[in-house]
Amino acid sequence: MGHRLTRSRWLGLLGVVLLGWLPSACDRPEADESGLTDSGLLEPMPAAPTGAPETEVPSSMALDAAPLEPSDPNAPPPPPPGAFLAQLSPDQVAQLTSLGVEVVVPGVVPPSFQVADLRISQGDMGISYLIVYQNAENQCFAVEYADGGTSPPPATENRRPINPPLFTKDGDTSAYGLNYGKFADPDWQARFPEPNLYTDWLAGSSGYYRISGAADIKALFPGFDACRDVSPQMAVDLAESFTLVTAPTSDMF
Repeated sequence: MGHRLTRSRWLGLLGVVLLGWLPSACDRPEADESGLTDSGLLEPMPAAPTGAPETEVPSSMALDAAPLEPSDPNAPPPPPPGAFLAQLSPDQVAQLTSLGVEVVVPGVVPPSFQVADLRISQGDMGISYLIVYQNAENQCFAVEYADGGTSPPPATENRRPINPPLFTKDGDTSAYGLNYGKFADPDWQARFPEPNLYTDWLAGSSGYYRISGAADIKALFPGFDACRDVSPQMAVDLAESFTLVTAPTSDMF
């Protein structure tokens, strides 16, 4: 029996070939230009009392990524294929990795949280990024990075130890901790009566990283006035899941 192609089958094969020729392209999103000065620079962030570096407020953007293969066997596992690491999109990850530093984000972010704001800065005061997450119940937390200029924040009423594998070696007893509650010092407490939530700055080869809570977010961004803290345990889990984001070698150096 002959192998004649019917008209419908021929058209189907032709469609497959044509689809294989179609290039995929995606325009990069334009950065939000709100808050830019006449010189093209952004206004500086107000100083925070929790050890955050003084830095420029960078433009808002959106994010996504796949993690680097962890060198530490105790590091958090990568997400399943096709999943967005830390709810960040590939275009957003490209913006972060363009900073030329090791980008660190939580490897496990609850699915109820979305990226509500992303700021990056490459000014005279150094390189930094800040990613704000928020859920439908107005719980918020932020991931912060700074290449320098950090300082130990004032002590709080409560503290829990954290042991993020990315920043600690096997057998080491981490001195890192999560600080939460009101400031322990009465003077600081009088000036800033709201409860706080933030980890110590975690030292990496490119700079310093931490999780921070609602008080810091509201101090920097008036649009997040309704934010409230996640639980201390969730903050510990987020910090202990910190992982590296993949970037092409040529983009990193």
